[in-house]
Amino acid sequence: MKAQGTSGRRALQKAASPAVPVAKRPFVKHVLLVAALAGFTFCAYSNSLHAPFLMDSEGIILKDARVHSLSAVQFHRIWIRQYWETIPNGLFRPLTTMSYLFNYAILGNGTAPEGYHWFNLLLHAINVGLVYTLGLAIFEQIPAALLLGALWGVHPVLTESVTYLVGRADLLAAFGVLAALLCHRRGLQTSGGRRAAWLAAVACAVAIGMFSKENAIVALAVLPLYDVTFAPAAPWRSRLASYLAATAPCLAFLYQRGQVLAGTPFSPTPFCENPLLWADFWTARLTAVKVIGRYSGLLLWPARLSCDYSYNEIPLFGWSLGNPEDWKAILALAACAALAALGILSWRRHKPLFFFIAFFFITLAPTSNVFLQIGTIMGERFLYLPSVGFLGAAAYGLSVLWRHIPANRYAYRFAGGAAVGVILIAGALRTYARNEDWLDHHRLWVSAAVAAPGSSTAHLNAATTTYILTRADWDGAVREIERGLAILDALPDSRNAPNAYLDASIFYSYLGDRLASKNAPGNVRGGPYAEYWYRRSLDAILRAEQIQVAWAEYSRLENQRRGKPGREFLPARLYLEMGRAYMRLSDVPHALAAFERGRTLESDPDLLEDAAAAYRAAGEPRKAAQALVEALAVDSSRVQLTPLVVELYGQIDPQGCAILRQGGAPSLNPDCPLVHGDICGAYRNIAGTYVRRGQQYEAGAVRRVAIQELGCAPGLVN
Repeated sequence: MKAQGTSGRRALQKAASPAVPVAKRPFVKHVLLVAALAGFTFCAYSNSLHAPFLMDSEGIILKDARVHSLSAVQFHRIWIRQYWETIPNGLFRPLTTMSYLFNYAILGNGTAPEGYHWFNLLLHAINVGLVYTLGLAIFEQIPAALLLGALWGVHPVLTESVTYLVGRADLLAAFGVLAALLCHRRGLQTSGGRRAAWLAAVACAVAIGMFSKENAIVALAVLPLYDVTFAPAAPWRSRLASYLAATAPCLAFLYQRGQVLAGTPFSPTPFCENPLLWADFWTARLTAVKVIGRYSGLLLWPARLSCDYSYNEIPLFGWSLGNPEDWKAILALAACAALAALGILSWRRHKPLFFFIAFFFITLAPTSNVFLQIGTIMGERFLYLPSVGFLGAAAYGLSVLWRHIPANRYAYRFAGGAAVGVILIAGALRTYARNEDWLDHHRLWVSAAVAAPGSSTAHLNAATTTYILTRADWDGAVREIERGLAILDALPDSRNAPNAYLDASIFYSYLGDRLASKNAPGNVRGGPYAEYWYRRSLDAILRAEQIQVAWAEYSRLENQRRGKPGREFLPARLYLEMGRAYMRLSDVPHALAAFERGRTLESDPDLLEDAAAAYRAAGEPRKAAQALVEALAVDSSRVQLTPLVVELYGQIDPQGCAILRQGGAPSLNPDCPLVHGDICGAYRNIAGTYVRRGQQYEAGAVRRVAIQELGCAPGLVN
């Protein structure tokens, strides 16, 4: 009876004790804090949802047929082709491409950017949660973890990864590394079946990261870094199992990437995109260290951000003590050495500081150009994961300072808290303002030209995206073009940038057209006559061809040296614009030669339509008709061309079978041998375009349509 009474009293006491509030339960509290961080981050990025498809986003998403429909064929092609299907650049990121397929075809976002931005923002919010969780594991206190999550979530330098749609690759890679690290940590604390589950989670996380972007391979170094810092006593067998779980997907990725790249041509990185590839060993490394110094400066003071840092924003180390740029490299080297020394000295007494400093250098290593040179000299998107380390060290320093403020020094504590609040709000506002740049092509490139005045690409794009309404617009755009070309003019052809002169040519033609139509501001810069600008356009396009031919020859020799298949590295667009430049100057023979050269490279409907106009001007209706038939075969939506095709065949074959005139308006007779032969020839040319691009599947599809649906003899389309 006494035992029963005791147990009853305990039950009554338990029932009478107040329940733990939901908000104070550990798991729920952390979920609410992460939700608050995500909400704060969303406020900073709330204006990014309507940013258009900019730069590479257009080619990778809107022009990649693999992501436009869900089918076994397209799924297979994503896993056996490069990231850029038609441009051999050595990248293989199938899961990133799959995510675009998910947006485009499954969610039905298509060409509307909002859905893609929501996906990116959701990924970033998840990563903010992972960073907060990592902070809890490292700092073992909520305020410091919360500070790290907030600092990282709204840091302005991350906008390129979050708002730029193809920055998704960095978001996914970071997710893989962070998730793998946290799963590894939990796995060390468990055993048996739970241990196996955490190991499987490590493997899955690394697989997501690696097959999204290759720099996720840093997970193989981050896991041992955590063990050396915080779990040196963990059983070796347990740690080895995690390392093997992380290594397996990395090996699978490298194998599949090797298979994909084995049969594709090699495309050298242009000098202007990364001059370090063309420099000697020590010049390249010292310049790369200077870039690390600039990265650190952006993380500390992100006032000026740029989407481009190409030639010659980062001058090569010149081995001259009188050169200010060389002193930047020397100071950056000293700063890196000091930071590394601080990390080493912190290993025993300040382990979080050691961990985050090492995390920064390890995660930056694959894209720093110090150990492995890549296709870009500098990019803010490369800081997405390394910034966790940099800001983690900053958060730790701030937390140490806070602990040294006596509890009774209320004024100091208030001032310190207010200062942190100002930093966070300033970061969020700068991120919000930076997202405004991404909403407009012109504003983005103007900001790039201001932040990176040495970049020729920034100046050229700032000019070509200008809406010319006034004389000031005209003069300013011309000045930007001249600044951009002045940076490049001294380079030899083999190192120059053909697209820069191509873009300048198009811009000059536009100015000439404005003058020709009398729709130009008064007293325009450069001259009041359209022909002046047309001549400048022609000069620029001829320089572009000269550079492109030199680059194509260099690429051909490189592929030959590597035993790779050959490929034509001349773009049809170059000859389209060249033909247009000649046509504006009424030089029809040279225009036709340019159009035909481009036609041998690609069945481009714009080029074919312009070629048809040139052939009509030259009095050659049959060739004009063949060009238009091919244009319609490539793009059947150009229905406005059909009456012209009928008219041309009526001139070519006035008494023959080319035109059907029975009942109603005249129409083309595809069964007429003359027309049928031209249609089959058009499909042969289109298939040849796909073959030259390495798109065998599309080439086969075109041939099947020609043979099975149009009745073309196989010999006519092969």
